[in-house]
Amino acid sequence: MTRPTSEALPEWRFLQLSLVICAWMLLSPQMHDRWLVHLLLQVFLLNTVLVTLWANPQWRRIRSLLIGLWLVSLAGSLLGLVPRFADSHRWARSVEIASLIPLCAVLAAGMLRFVFRERRLTIDGIFATVAAYLVIALLFAQLYLLMLTWNPDSFTLPIAAVERPPHLLQNDMTYFSLVTLATVGYGDILPRSETARMMAMIEAVVGQFYVAVVVAAFVGMFATRGESRS
Repeated sequence: MTRPTSEALPEWRFLQLSLVICAWMLLSPQMHDRWLVHLLLQVFLLNTVLVTLWANPQWRRIRSLLIGLWLVSLAGSLLGLVPRFADSHRWARSVEIASLIPLCAVLAAGMLRFVFRERRLTIDGIFATVAAYLVIALLFAQLYLLMLTWNPDSFTLPIAAVERPPHLLQNDMTYFSLVTLATVGYGDILPRSETARMMAMIEAVVGQFYVAVVVAAFVGMFATRGESRS
């Protein structure tokens, strides 16, 4: 018997979110209008906030915090669009970038909280771990962007950081972050400063630890599911 749509829909919410994140990663480098780039980012973030809150109905106290962080991120994004003098560029760019860091951290925590709270293997749980993985990569990408804002020589890039538009630099650091998190290490972008190297090392450890914990959790859930059926 086919389940009602109201019951089947929640199982695909994190699949939808994972596809939206991937679409944002693919589309943002192709856009040259700053307004469209920022609009696409905020739509992606709002979708992520709503799905995370939907998956965590018990988060009544944190709901206001999460929405507040998104509003701060929206304000930071709008600030990045306001014409500014050269001497205030770094500060405006820093506010814009730093506003995303706590938001990404809380979103990733909310997704993983949902996965481990369920204690059973579901399609939604599998894609929640994928979405959380991508959000963690985005979090580290913001940290790298913040470093480049204050020290353009923090990374060796194919094109110098001062010559790249902000949205393409965002794409560069998101790419480097995912490569580091997955410990692939293509070598086309390299950390140069000591801070950048240490942060890359921390992200690589997080990536390895994440995979180990998620696999162990899924094995435990699968075993529990098998025991309940027998």
